[in-house]
Order: sequence, then C-alpha cells, then structure tokens
Amino acid sequence: TEKMMLENLEYANARSKVNNQTEKWIENHPNHSEKTIITIPVVVHVVWKTNTQNISDAQIQSQIDVLNEDYRRTNIDQINTPSVWQSIAADSEIEFCLATTDASGNTTTGINRVQTTHGQFGMDSDIHTASAGGADDWPNDDYLNIWVCNIQSGLLGYASPPSNWVGDGDGLVIGYQYFGRTGTVQSPYNKGRTATHEIGHWLNLDHVWGGWGSCGNDQVADTPKQETENYSCPAFPLHPNACSTTNANGDMFMNYMDYTNDACMNLFTNGQKTRMLAAINQYRPNMLNHDLCTGTVGVSESLNQKRELIKIVDVLGRTTTNQPTNTPLFYIYNDGSVDKKIIIE
Repeated sequence: TEKMMLENLEYANARSKVNNQTEKWIENHPNHSEKTIITIPVVVHVVWKTNTQNISDAQIQSQIDVLNEDYRRTNIDQINTPSVWQSIAADSEIEFCLATTDASGNTTTGINRVQTTHGQFGMDSDIHTASAGGADDWPNDDYLNIWVCNIQSGLLGYASPPSNWVGDGDGLVIGYQYFGRTGTVQSPYNKGRTATHEIGHWLNLDHVWGGWGSCGNDQVADTPKQETENYSCPAFPLHPNACSTTNANGDMFMNYMDYTNDACMNLFTNGQKTRMLAAINQYRPNMLNHDLCTGTVGVSESLNQKRELIKIVDVLGRTTTNQPTNTPLFYIYNDGSVDKKIIIE
C-alpha cells in the first residue's frame, strides 16, 4: 500500500478520499456494532506450477478457520493479550466462508485451481489474469478473491485496501508457504496470521505504526503510537516507546497489523473493528447480505436439499450458527407451507 501511494498519485488521492469518508462514517456511527454477523464469501485461486504449490483443500480450510478465530476473537492465544489491553480487544463480528455459489449461480467449492508456467509472482498484475498465467478474479463486489501462489522472495503477501481506484486484482495475494496452519506452511509464518494481517488491509486497516515515517498515524485512536514496525517476538512491555513519554505499556506489537511472528499476534482493537465495519458498509456493501455461502456443498445426502433452512434469531438479534457445539445436531426446515414468525420465550 505504501509503495502504491508513493508511485501513483491517483491512487494516493483515492486513498485519502476513502480515509476522509471513513472518518465521517465513524463519526456518524459511534460504537457501531452489527446486529448479526457479517460473513464474507471467499474464493481461493490456487495458482501452481509444482505439486507442492498445489496446496490441499485441508490447508485452505485451515486458513478459513484461522480467519474466523482471529476476527471473532475465539483464537486460543487471546489469553496472551496483555491485561492492559484485554478490555479493548475486539470481536469484529466478521466471519469468512468458502463460497458455495459462483458468479453464474452454480455450485462451487470456493476453490479454483489453475496450473501455470510462471516460476513465481511479484507485485504485478500477472497473478490476477488468466491470459498472463494467473487466474481471473471473481466479481470483487461479491467475493474476497485470494490468490495463493509461489510469491517472490522477500514477500509474504499483499492486499488491496478500498480506494475507489480502478486497478487490477482487488483482494489478497499470498505465498503458499504462509497460507493456513497445516500442509506446506513454514515457521515462523505458519499459523495463518499473514492472511489475517493482509485482509485487515483489505478492510481498510493501516499498519499500527502508520506506515509513514516515525510515529505515524494508523487512523485508530485505541492503538498506541509506535515509532516503527516490530519483528520476531518481543517481550511485553516493549520499552521504550519513542512516541510517548507517558505510555508505560510500550508498543502493541501483538496487534495483527504489526510485523511480528504469527505466534506473537493475537488481537484487533475496538477501534480497528469500527474501521473495518465502516469499510464493509461503505465500500463492500454486498458482503452485508448475500446467499453465496448457503449452497449444498458438503451437505449430507440425508437432508432434503430442496427445503430451506429456517434462520433462527435470538433475543439479542443474533443469527444462530449452524455449526454444532454439542450432539445431537438438529435442523428446522420450511417445506414451503409455513409463513409465520415463531417467538419462543
């Protein structure tokens, strides 16, 4: 993102406009929270040359699992968040799913495998175009496109934040060695946090150090200013904080938007959550209401797939999940003869 801002004035102006609009949205929606969980449909384009690069379905699903844990704050390492920041650590109310319906309305697994002759891909448009050896994107108003490939040395991944700027490849590009938490992943980027970080950019988050010189501004009030990025796995508290003489807690190096190792990242803040929700509501509104994850992929044959699963909403306005926490699991279906609202008290 910083590279694009430096090299492309049109893009820089577009990003500035987005930031101004985001600030206004946040001002008009203080303490905004979704009444139901936002589910973002994902298509994963696996662009491979060798068999090792053609990662398994299980590795892909492991990354979806990590995203859901990190964005809903159900990650088991949340206990590592320092106590001084536990109160501002956020459940972002955002989840991710592999799309079950493609752009033509057909059933899909949400995984698109494309063999290529390219040895590796850099920060260019080839990966986004089938005719250039990559994979064409699915409509980016409706899907989060993720390209998994052999990325050039020195890169883990990169993503496109909202910009109102017409460019190639809205979504995320990531190396196959850094995607998911099983299979071909390589330490210390083997817990899926590269995608967590980059999708943060896709949802309009900046780096916690601001990305511009010393003690920059990430546009989020509850992340402490820090002089620059952190690497490896520092010990808390990380002193000194060169940006403030009153900050005894040092850098929030465990924030997903820093550069520390996967095992040392564990939170988004409430301010970052609000900024991400602003991005979806303003620039990715199709993600708010869709049926691209409700197909029959993986559904047991014993279920009557022609019936519709009834959405159950609890007293707090939350849609219940269809993932079982205890057995036995049951479903309620409408065969078309019911048109009523049932209130259970």
